[in-house]
Amino acid sequence: MKTTGITDKEKQLLFVVLALAILAAAYFFGFVKLQDQATAIEQSNVTDQAEVDQLQGMVDRQAETVKETEGYKQTIKDIIAKYPVDVPQEKAIYLVQQMEDLTGIHATAINFSMDNLAYAFSGENAPSGMYALLGVPYVATYAEFKDMLKYVTDFEDRTTTPSVTADFDQVTGLLTGTVNIKMFYLRGTDKEYEPVPPTGIESGVPDIFGTLIPTINEDGTEGYGRMEYIIDVLEGEGEEGNGTTD
Repeated sequence: MKTTGITDKEKQLLFVVLALAILAAAYFFGFVKLQDQATAIEQSNVTDQAEVDQLQGMVDRQAETVKETEGYKQTIKDIIAKYPVDVPQEKAIYLVQQMEDLTGIHATAINFSMDNLAYAFSGENAPSGMYALLGVPYVATYAEFKDMLKYVTDFEDRTTTPSVTADFDQVTGLLTGTVNIKMFYLRGTDKEYEPVPPTGIESGVPDIFGTLIPTINEDGTEGYGRMEYIIDVLEGEGEEGNGTTD
């Protein structure tokens, strides 16, 4: 009688095939997956280590960083301190009046161009760089002309003279022309506007720039440059008189 069972040799071969299949499955579905996970973890560790090194470096530089930050803050404060918070017309008039008093020139008018944008800083709540442009026609001697330019450039606030014209009058020996003055300021800072000192010009002055009158120089020659302000005042009831002040 014929048997259909598997021989021992075939059983051994089958076991070998099954073992190989199990090993292959374990490799592809187990070891490879674990290896990929290990590689990912290793890469993550490298990234994390880099971040740790960066943070450690920041910690090591903490004192230096704080010092640099405080230095930047102080620099910003120093820059802001150099600029006024505003330049209204009263301050522009004060500048011109002081220029007249200290240099001897005579300003015949002031042409105002106020609140011009010079620079828009980026960032939230950042200040705006502004400037006021003054056009000042003048009459002056040559010495007074030089003093005028020096006064503008040395003014306590940030001022420049983008253009100046000067013509010589052969009859009077004086220079006439126009000086353009830019007065810069920072709007939007924590500083508060400080009103200018009193100008000394009383109410009722018909000409704030005064009247140019001749003066006698030290050598006895006639010169120009002194001003007097014509002031209308009331003396008694219904009487109008004129007073003068230098």
